[in-house]
Parts: sequence; structure tokens; C-alpha cells
Amino acid sequence: MRSTFKILFYINRQKIKADGKTAILCRITIDGKSTAITTGEQCKSSEWNSRKGLTTDKKTNQRIGEFKELVEKTYQEILIKDGVVSVELLKNRLQGVATIPTTLLVISKAELQSVKECVGKSRAEGTYQNLLYSDKLLTEFVKDKGMTDIAITTITEDLFEEYRFYLKKRGLATATMNRYLCWLSRLMYRAVSQRLIRCNPFENVKYEKAEQKIRFLQKSDVAKLMALRVIDKEAEQARRMFIFACFTGLSIADMEHLQFGHIQMTADGQRYIRKERQKTKVEFVVPLHPIAKAIIKQCKKEQPSMKEKQTVKEKGDDFIFHCACSRSVMSKNLSIVGKACGIRERLS
Repeated sequence: MRSTFKILFYINRQKIKADGKTAILCRITIDGKSTAITTGEQCKSSEWNSRKGLTTDKKTNQRIGEFKELVEKTYQEILIKDGVVSVELLKNRLQGVATIPTTLLVISKAELQSVKECVGKSRAEGTYQNLLYSDKLLTEFVKDKGMTDIAITTITEDLFEEYRFYLKKRGLATATMNRYLCWLSRLMYRAVSQRLIRCNPFENVKYEKAEQKIRFLQKSDVAKLMALRVIDKEAEQARRMFIFACFTGLSIADMEHLQFGHIQMTADGQRYIRKERQKTKVEFVVPLHPIAKAIIKQCKKEQPSMKEKQTVKEKGDDFIFHCACSRSVMSKNLSIVGKACGIRERLS
């Protein structure tokens, strides 16, 4: 359907200033909806021609014509880019509201919002949560500098080094530090794509290489974990899920969403897990090891008591592992369990 677009210039004769002049306004109408915006011009009411929408002053009329061209050009740009134009969107664009952000933290929020909109489509919830913390850490860094925000055009490579030093002071591991630095660089690439800056000022920076140490557990370590009896429920849950992961290869995200309905049986009576990966949505099939079967059996045995504690929303969700704590708390509990077993490697 073709949209209707009209522009009308007018004055409000009820609002006359002390010098006898009044503002020249522009009414924009799109599909029956209208909004008013000031042109920045003014004239005396006696000089205004309502029929023509012009004044008796040629220079003022020229500027009104230029403003009209700007409105029409902006309308066409939005229409070509988005396929649809509303009076609110056009007004905001003309007034410079909700346009391309030009400061670091505002760009960070905008990039974060674009990721959030992709959750469940091309991005996982876990990815968004990680980037949420990246944004939080960057905000804290800017505040630590005694600033509320930083203009993109003023950013140089020095800011990258300052942020690196700030992260080091927090005692972060090299790999973790690089992840937050990558977020900062990502924002610069966004600024480049929006033509705020010509190039990424961090393009030639060197990232510290994290020494990759291959971590693995001995069979004896896994045996110690299986033999350990834990009274604390959250710590026991962490221990149980870690052992289950050892014998199935499932990630924490997949275990959190694993339900009894995902456990199926072959014609010869062998049980297996059939489910989609939370992140990629690719289906996988994992035969169940006897120890994994025992863990599922134990979880099912505890289900009646767990269901009593469930909220109305959670009722009917037969999850095998009911995670009552956050991943950070679970990671902390798992580390404690590992130390209790005398395992040198940090469990994660």
C-alpha cells in the first residue's frame, strides 16, 4: 500500500514573542498521522502567507525551501533503508534523536541490544549474558576514569592500553582479559561501519598470548569424585553434573535443559540421549554410560521432593538437573569439591 506524505509550514498566531515574531513550524503527515517540528525560523505574523506557507522575506523563504528538501530527503532515506516510515521516526531523525550513537558507552548499549534481539535466532542466551558483563565492565572502567562517556572520535590506541592495565589490576586471566578487550575493539568496528571514524584505532594492537595448558583428569581423580559424599545440596549438584558431563560430553547449557523426555531407548533396550544443542540447535545422540544412567536414576528418585519446591511456572518441566543456583556459584562449589578430593586441576 502506498503511504501518503505531506508537509505543511505554518505559524501559531497565539504565541507571539515580545519582538512581535513567532516560530515557523512544519507539520509532517504520514498515513493520516501528523507531528510538528520547529524549522528554526521565525517571522512576524503580518509577514506570513498562510496559503503559500511562505513569508515576505526571500532569504527566510530560501531557508524554508532548504528545510523542506531536508525533510523530503530524510523521508526517502528511511523509506529506502527500512521500507517503512512513521512520523515519529522521521521527527526523531530530523531532531537527531535515536540516530547513530557517537559515544563509546552508547554504542556498547546499542551493540548489546542488537545481540539481545538475536537471542534464540542466531545467538545463544549465554552469549548475551557474557557480553552483558563486558558492557558492565567497560562502563565501570569509564567511570573509574572520572568520565560519564567517551566520544568515539577522540579514542586512540592509548585507551586500549589503559583498559588492558585496568583489567590486569583486577587480576583477570589473560584469556578473560582478551575477551573484554575484543568487545572494545568490536565497538570500534561498529563505529567504522557507521562511518563515525575512518578506521579502528585498535587495529594494530597486540593481544597477549595466553599460555595454553592442556588440562585433563586422571581416572583416579574421577574415581575420587564419584566416591565423595557431599552434604551440601548445591555442591552435590555441581559434583553430579560434572561427573555426568565426563561420561556424556554434554555442556553445562545442555545439561541445564536436559529433560527425562530426551532419554530414549533402542530396539535392543539400550538407552541414549536424543536432543538438540542449545547453542547450535543441531541434534545429537549420546549412548548412556552405566554411571550416567545411575545419575539419572538418582535424580528421578529425588524428583517428588524437588517438585514440591517448584513454582507454578516450573511445574510440568521434568528437568533432570534442577539448578537452584547461578553458574558462577556452581563453578565455585565445583572448585571446592575438587579441592576436597585433593585434585590439583581446577574443575570447571
